[in-house]
Order: sequence, then C-alpha cells, then structure tokens
Amino acid sequence: LGAMREELRGSLHVGNYKVGQIVQLVEDEVDRWECSQYTRITRALDLSGHVVHLETIFSKPAKEQPVPIAVVCVFFWFDAEEGRLTYQFEQDSVLHTVGGQSLAPGRFEAWLDRIIGDKLQVRQLHGLATPFEETRLAPPAMLSEASVAGSDALGEEMVQKEPTDAAPAAERAADGDGSDGLPLSTLLVNIFDAADEEDEYELTHKEVADLLYATPLGLADWDIKLLLTSALELDTGRIEYRPFVEQAPEIIQALLRRRAEYEAKRDQPAQVTLEAAELCYGEEVEEVARAAREAFAAVDPAGKGTLSRSEFRRCLLSRSERFSMMEVQMLMQMCKEDDFGQVPYDEFGDLLKQLRVDALHNALVETTVANLRVHLILLGRREGLLDSVALIWELRQLLLNADQLCLSRMQIHVILMITHPDEHGYVDFEYFLRICCTVIPSMFDDVAIKEKAESISKEKADALAKQEMEELQGFSSSLAAKRKVDEEDQEEVQANAPDRETVEKTLIHICNQADQNHRQQPTLEVRRFLDAMRHEAVQTCQLSEAEVRGFIAEAEVDPASQDIAYVEHIKTWVPILFELRKSHVYESILWKDWGFEAPQLVDLTEYEAAFPLRQHEPGDAFSRASSNDSMRSRKSSKRSLQRPGSAARG
Repeated sequence: LGAMREELRGSLHVGNYKVGQIVQLVEDEVDRWECSQYTRITRALDLSGHVVHLETIFSKPAKEQPVPIAVVCVFFWFDAEEGRLTYQFEQDSVLHTVGGQSLAPGRFEAWLDRIIGDKLQVRQLHGLATPFEETRLAPPAMLSEASVAGSDALGEEMVQKEPTDAAPAAERAADGDGSDGLPLSTLLVNIFDAADEEDEYELTHKEVADLLYATPLGLADWDIKLLLTSALELDTGRIEYRPFVEQAPEIIQALLRRRAEYEAKRDQPAQVTLEAAELCYGEEVEEVARAAREAFAAVDPAGKGTLSRSEFRRCLLSRSERFSMMEVQMLMQMCKEDDFGQVPYDEFGDLLKQLRVDALHNALVETTVANLRVHLILLGRREGLLDSVALIWELRQLLLNADQLCLSRMQIHVILMITHPDEHGYVDFEYFLRICCTVIPSMFDDVAIKEKAESISKEKADALAKQEMEELQGFSSSLAAKRKVDEEDQEEVQANAPDRETVEKTLIHICNQADQNHRQQPTLEVRRFLDAMRHEAVQTCQLSEAEVRGFIAEAEVDPASQDIAYVEHIKTWVPILFELRKSHVYESILWKDWGFEAPQLVDLTEYEAAFPLRQHEPGDAFSRASSNDSMRSRKSSKRSLQRPGSAARG
C-alpha cells in the first residue's frame, strides 16, 4: 500500500457530524455488503470543505498466508451538508450512491474477488514478488473464471466507430499485447501505478504527459494530445489517473483506427508552414493573443510572466468570444510548463499559430465528410437537437462543444454568419448539417490554405514592387492627377462609412429604445432583441446581412430569463466584426450565398443508410425524454415556424 496517509481525528466536527460517526456510517454500509470472506479497515483520510474522504481496505489474510498478496480499496465521500454517502471501487470510474443505484445485493463480494483476481494476474505476469515473499509465502490459487466476470461498460465512446478494414494493424496495436506480453490496459495501469510513489492516485499533468510520450503506443503527437484532453485535470494541475487509464485503451484504439483511415485515403499532403499561417491568420491571431494577454495580465499583476495551469486555463475560458472549447483543450496540452506546473505566456502568439498549423495537418474528422457528419449528429443527440429545427444559439453551442473538431472561434463565427435562420432564430438541423459538412472541410483544406497564402504573398509583393517602381520613375502629371482623384474618392467612401465606435453607439441606442425595463444592467428579451436588429436604423451601420446574422447568433441568451445583455454583447462583438473585414482567408466563403437551396451545399443522402440522422428506437441514450416540458414547448413552437429556406430566399 505504500506510505500510510495521516488519518483525521475521530473527534473532529464536520457540520453536524463527528468524523468518528462518519466512519461508523461507512462501516454500517459495508456491513450490508455481506463480504464475510474479507477483513477490512476504514479510515478517514481527508477533508475538503464539508466533504470527508474515507477509504476502506479489504483483504483476505489466512493462517497459512497472514500477509495478503493483494488488497482492494473502496473510496467513500460523505457530504456533511446533504448527509449523502457515495463510493467508488478502485480501478472503476462509476460513482455509486448509498440508497441509489449500485450493485445488486449479494454481488459485492464477487466484485471484490474480481478486482483481487485482476491484481493477482498482473502480479503473476510481471513476477513482482520479492525473494523474501517467494520463500515465505505460498502462491495463492487463481480465482475462477466466474469470479472475475462482469465489469461496468465504459461510458459514451469518444468517437463513433464504424466497421472498416482500413486499419487492422491499428486495432491489433490497441487490442493486442504491450511490452512483456501484457495487454495495453494492464501495461498502462502498471506504468502509472509505478509513477505514483505516494499512492495518491494522482499525478501532475506533466507526469502523465511524459508517461504517455515514453510509452510505445504508436500514436502521433497530435493524437497523444487528443488522448490527454480526455483526462480530467483538477484545479491543482493534477490528474486522477485511474479513471483516465481505464478508458485510455478504448480511446487509443479509436485514435489508431481513425489515423490509419485518414492516412490511407489522404492525397499527398501540403505542408502549411508557420509563415503561411502568418499570412492567412496573422491579424486574427494577433487580436486573439492581445485579448489573451489582457486576461493573463489581470491575473499576473506582478508581471512575472508565468501562471499556474489552472490560472492559464481560466484566462482562456474567460474569453469565450476568442477561444472555442477545443482550442482551449489543445492549448492546454501544447503549452510549456516547468516541474512546478507554471506556464510561461510570453510567446502565446506563436503557440496560436502552431495550433493553426497542427490543426490543418491533423484534420482527421474535419476533412472527412462521413466522420464529420457522424460527430455532429452525435453532438446533436447529446444536446437533444435532432428535431426538425433548432435555435441558432443552440447550434452555436453545439459547435463550441465539438470535442473532435479543432475549429477556431472565428471559424465558428463564420459558419454562424452564413447560416440562415428564420425570423424567430430557428434553423433546420439537416440544412445546418449540410452547411457544416460543406464549409468545415474547405476550412481545413491544407492545399487551398497553402495556395491562399501564396496568393496573399504575391499580392503583397506586387504592391510593394509597384510602389517602389513609382517612387523610382516618378509620376507623370496625368498619372498624379488621376491618383489624386482616386484617393479623394476612396477617402469620401471611408468618411461616409461609420467606424466601429459609431456602429456601437447606434446599436446601443436602437436597443435602448426597445428596452422598456431600463434596468441597471440593460437587457432585452430575445424577441425584442430580434425585432431591434430588424429596425431600419440598423441599416445606417452598413453591416452586411451575414454580419447581422453572425452578430445575432453570438448573443448570449440567459437560460432562465431568456434575456440578452445587449450592451456587453455589442461592445464585445462589433470590434470582432470589424476585425473580420480585414481577413482575406474567409472571403471565398462569405462571398457566396448559403441559403437553404444553395447549389454548393453537399448532398448527405448517401451517408444516411450507414448512420441515420434520427433514431426512432425508444430509450435512445442520446435523445432527451419526451416528457421534458421545455422540449415539448419548443417542439410546439417549431411547428408554427416557416422553413429556414424561406428566410434565406427572402
């Protein structure tokens, strides 16, 4: 068991309970398990707020074998405020609640037998017994096959896996043996347990990452980072590695299979350089980095230039208008950190550019329409959005939460700009699916991005050469006069176009007029906000239809009041609209019409048979219960709405 951890005093009060009473509650619960073949000891280990962490250790000592070879730990948590007791078996990710769902009566002893059987099998395969043990302790009899049968299935899969012959080697790598002939799951358990010298069941993020990179898993660098995103990182920067290790083999298998399929179907890749990323995304990256530096500086007033991992993550999450959730996840895996978990942020802009390049070179889901469609449908099922229509704000959240797509925040905004909702904010889900499956692959087309970078570079070089030529040759009087007229016309157009501050003031004024409540924190109900955005005065802002659609789609709707804090929304998103106007990389997308019947929308009917959009079987794990009141009211509202295509064509 390693070094024993210090126990809490039994006389210590936690809420209305003494620690000794809580230990007795655990003992009473364990008595009901009827594990008569085991001896046990229960200890109170830690206190976090009003929650007491306890541990019960089960063992099977015998007269001929007084020192047990293996033991089982069960971890308990007692909430002193709610009086709730929960527990978890080691090597198990399922959290059981006393009085709620748990194992069937009479199954607890068999469950303990299974865990000990697994440990003894690992010990036998690895030959971990010391010379002293080999001479003093007789080897235990292996448990029967029946006693080790049965374990909880893992939760929802990281990705939807479809039958394929493209990656047999990858499947063998994950399903087969690791080093020394051990299954991968056992190998990972051994590696992580060996690194956990204090038996704390926690390791730092750096330790977990170093272990994964040192283990021959056959994964690409990007895939190891994806694997790391599935590990739950605590505010301390540490990871409870047991649940992660349990699910890792299945995720590794999916990653290997997906990588093999991608490489088999991929044409000769175009290497997008950091210089190309700078040309295509330079101004966008600089604005994102500036916003991040502002957040970093607010947390680091002393200017030491480093943050803890939890501080770094909170800063990124605080700028939800600049980072998608997947961007945050990948940046957390890419950022450098020292042995104390401190992250330097002085080169954050370079990190963003590297993320763009890596995302282009590893677009395994983004560039494969079949996989992309499956992932979006699974997300829709998870969120209960597979009715005929969904609100544009719900679809925005779906994209923000897409954990298999490394979409930048600006790319998500562009998708929202080209999506045509109806006057109430509803979008046909199948139409939205077609937009995503058309646009997202083009956004991650490395060949197109490389060509775009070359085109931008040529334009800049031509402009510079023209300027130098004119300076060397001088102007003729007629050329000079013509240029003066052109400059005056351009200045006149720019003078008539409202600037950012004018647009902000105009929109705030329009919303103020629609605001009948005049609260200290100005808000508008969703319907009034939509009406305000259709006011004729909005036209004076000279925003394009796509800019207005994107601006509306980015509004944060309070789930309880259905209100929008419009002043904050305007001050956040109007500057981003002006930033986007300077970008050339999205021009080819924004110039097109993306209405309901747009000819460039991909036809997805060929994928329906392999993976249907909607499932009609009762009890679908991904769908919401039909009894949910809010869902019923939403469905009823949707029946009266026009099809999004009518809004698009209008």
